Amino acid sequence: MTLTDEDLNAVDRRILALLAEGRATPTLIQRLLAEQGDEFSRQYVNQRLKRFAEHGHVRNLFDTGVYELTEDPRA
Repeated sequence: MTLTDEDLNAVDRRILALLAEGRATPTLIQRLLAEQGDEFSRQYVNQRLKRFAEHGHVRNLFDTGVYELTEDPRA
């Protein structure tokens, strides 16, 4: 079951926007969000990425921790 735009919070949308630009690790995403003025832990970002993966929106390339967007749930 895929997520819909209504299932996403503001952080989810920002993470998806970063992944729309290319592949990234949880650490890179966390640091890019911090540069934009929002502090989230790497663990929180990783949790969000795992949720996206469970719903088929991102994939963890070869289980390396590098994620890429496969299906964007944003409207």
